[in-house]
Amino acid sequence: MIRRWIYGAAALLTLLNAACRSTEEKDGQDSDSTVVKTDSHSGHNHAVQPEGGSSFTCPMHPQIVQSQPGSCPICAMDLVPVVKTGSKATEVMLSASQRQLANIRVRPVTSGTIGNTTVLNARLVADQQRTNVISSRIAGRLERLYIKEIGQPVRKGQLLYELYSESLLTYQQEYLVALKQEQELGKAEARYGQFLQAAQQRLKLYGMTDALIRQLAQRGTVQPRIPFLAPASGTVTEIAASEGQYVGEGSLLYRLVDLSHLWVEADLYAGEADWLTVGSRVQVQIAGYESEPLTARVSFINPEYKAGSQILTVRAELINPAGRFQPGMQARLLAQHGRQQSITLPVDAVIRDQRGTHVYVQTTDSTFQPRRVETGLETADQVAITGGLKGDENVVVSGAYLLYSEIILKKGVNPLVAITAENKTEQVSPRRQDASVEPPNLSTSAPQAFQHQLTALYEQSLRLTESLIASDPAKARAEAAAARKTLEAINRKQLPGSAHQDWMKQLSRMQTALSSLAATADLEKQRSAYAQFSDGLYHSIKMFGIEDKPVFRQFCPMAQNNQGGYWLSDKKAIRNPYFGEQMLTCGETKEEIR
Repeated sequence: MIRRWIYGAAALLTLLNAACRSTEEKDGQDSDSTVVKTDSHSGHNHAVQPEGGSSFTCPMHPQIVQSQPGSCPICAMDLVPVVKTGSKATEVMLSASQRQLANIRVRPVTSGTIGNTTVLNARLVADQQRTNVISSRIAGRLERLYIKEIGQPVRKGQLLYELYSESLLTYQQEYLVALKQEQELGKAEARYGQFLQAAQQRLKLYGMTDALIRQLAQRGTVQPRIPFLAPASGTVTEIAASEGQYVGEGSLLYRLVDLSHLWVEADLYAGEADWLTVGSRVQVQIAGYESEPLTARVSFINPEYKAGSQILTVRAELINPAGRFQPGMQARLLAQHGRQQSITLPVDAVIRDQRGTHVYVQTTDSTFQPRRVETGLETADQVAITGGLKGDENVVVSGAYLLYSEIILKKGVNPLVAITAENKTEQVSPRRQDASVEPPNLSTSAPQAFQHQLTALYEQSLRLTESLIASDPAKARAEAAAARKTLEAINRKQLPGSAHQDWMKQLSRMQTALSSLAATADLEKQRSAYAQFSDGLYHSIKMFGIEDKPVFRQFCPMAQNNQGGYWLSDKKAIRNPYFGEQMLTCGETKEEIR
């Protein structure tokens, strides 16, 4: 399927180029519709065409350039010639029909709130504050049960059972005697009215309703089988008696639960306890209803750890209209933390390669310009832009990779190389330490015990990598959970000062990624979370060091929708966890860490 997608992308580029030529011939313009501006340092790009000769590149791996036709050593796709244009502008120019063909969509840059989201495994349980126990008001024999099945809904006032009780027969007879005395002597003696009122109140306390007492007075004879009604609405979760059974006063008969509200309970590790507070709103995803996220309110956080563990229980209240969800269903609670205001873009708008990160800004209706940007916090669908944009631009959010490929194929120049030194100076803030920039090696500040624990995490990550190479989502979930446990066991108190702060940044990043990976069976989502975990582990190993084990940092440019993805391996041979057997050897070793 991947191979078909590759050839489909190449075919789309061919159609786009044909549309360029057709539009230009119609308008009487030059034959080159794609205009790319290069600076004097473009010779540093691997894809630059040799002077006086032809060069050939892979449409899906632009870093592969040869002076002769052939096949890509990564994906085996046929190399295509690099088409050089004579223009020196930085813009890509496309007509309206070409933009439509390439599905180019733009939107204004927006400022919003973005933060980390940790997925917590949760479950739905009954709200114990909405549970009703129905017990026998008086000793007797159950003559009939009207509700005999667990799970049946019951409304308030519904007939539940009939009871024969000798004691209740006696109290009925006493009421009739008091009623007759009051009718005959009540005008002369007020006390007979008090006797009647006391007898009537006793019948009420033993479960007879006002309607039954009125019938008793009208009939003048006792009723052997007394019907009892439900005091509240709910769903039957327990039936503790049977027809014909003798029950004592206070014996349990039914247990009802009101399912209009449920509890969502999840477990928190010690380092996650500060992410949620009582009263805060959280998102909940119910298994089978992931496309319909719900909102719940945190009502309780256990003040003590579970016995023999370092786990707290958090509880949120969820409204459940019409009893749509049932106790016992699996759920996911999304805990958001580290929220911040920033310029945000969809993840697909950002193009990443080994030289950095860039987006495409619309300069006129028909022209687009590459712009180097700096990225910060990233979620599944949004990324924070920390530098490179002012906030008033229109940015390409669909089709950015086609523009990137068009520049590579037409000019043989990486878009980041094509950006002038002036733009770099004016628009880009100092680069952050990300996956494409080697962090400082601070291993001398980490004690040997810490490095030993970090080595254990690295070894566990290799097993997680193997499960993704095998395309086994169930095993990947188990290995991610094991990696999370290994990560939690690392004693952060061993690190002093700034090293401790550096570790906490990577710790949060890896915790979030592993939680997301362990919470889904979707292989693509697992691989996306795995990329975040691998970057965090790489930075940690570079900063703090591990024991004497080989570490190879490897890269696949086609991973994550062609945005590229890194992973760590203990072997130099490429075994790609992002595609598995589909493209097992797609990738290259970027760095060897000793």
